[in-house]
Amino acid sequence: MTSIRWGIIGPGNIAHRFADGLEEARSGELVAIASTNEGRRKSFGDKYNIDSTLRFSSYDELVESSDIDAIYISTPHTLHAEWTIKAAGRGKHVLCEKPGAVNLEEGKQVIQAVQEAGVFYMEGFMYRCHPQIKTLLKLIKEKKIGEIKSIKSSFGFDTGKTIPKSRLFNKELAGGAILDVGVYPISFSRLVAGAASGKKFLNPVKLSGSATIGETGVDEVAHAKFEFENGIVAEASTAIREEMTDDAIITGSKGTIEMSEPWTPGKDGEGYHSTIKININDNTEIVDMKGQEHLFYFEAELASLSIKDNKLEVPHPGMTWEDTLGNLKTLDDWREQIGYSIQRDSTS
Repeated sequence: MTSIRWGIIGPGNIAHRFADGLEEARSGELVAIASTNEGRRKSFGDKYNIDSTLRFSSYDELVESSDIDAIYISTPHTLHAEWTIKAAGRGKHVLCEKPGAVNLEEGKQVIQAVQEAGVFYMEGFMYRCHPQIKTLLKLIKEKKIGEIKSIKSSFGFDTGKTIPKSRLFNKELAGGAILDVGVYPISFSRLVAGAASGKKFLNPVKLSGSATIGETGVDEVAHAKFEFENGIVAEASTAIREEMTDDAIITGSKGTIEMSEPWTPGKDGEGYHSTIKININDNTEIVDMKGQEHLFYFEAELASLSIKDNKLEVPHPGMTWEDTLGNLKTLDDWREQIGYSIQRDSTS
């Protein structure tokens, strides 16, 4: 297999970013698109030079195509599990946008399906594939700031108003801040807490959460505080109706580590430039992270390489299957705290 042939289900904004990253990849190429919207299907296909015979008007057609090895799923959240399971059932490898499912029970069905099919599956947390995360984990392993005590991170933006027709505000589409961008600080905190104990990740043992529920019934601003078995305390904030700092601060016994852009460095395709600032006493050391690669290049290349190497899971610090399930459990616990339950425990 010389190059992994990718098809995309759902040509939204994030699909364009993945396609841009895939164009830089050496181990994969975009060959197909599926969209029920003729205009979007044509514009996406034209932009990425997709052959007219591989521009599908239904998702089923793409899943059934013998011209595709792997599928990138970037539909609304509520379709992620369904189409991952269908794709796996047809022997397709899957990279699914986060969240991989809307709750833990649905996530378990996904993992069971990909296990039984023997295909590669990865939940698309692109920031986990970026070089700065490996640099951060090395600093933690070396105890650069001593023993980790706390983690504080946020990811939030303000749409300016409630938009009932938007998936972000639609409860039937699992809208709200927690599942859209709150997934990032949760997965990050679990990663850092695990690294502090020499593990790939840890799940919290205690969690408390609060939120502002908007007129459409979804969480528009949400906060959580949680503790891990090693004593680390984390705070996570997220929003779709409030601008946040979108950074991460890790406090240790000797100092702090600050990440200026933990989530989306280089997302616009003009290279990336982010910093990791290490503060110890009155001394500040800055690790400058620069590169020409698109943010999604790292994810696209890593997934393609993993498939070529006959791996079923992405290597750490990418999201492994167990990591995905732990993240979904934490997200369920957070939403339970704010009274926002998403009951979709069957994909049949």
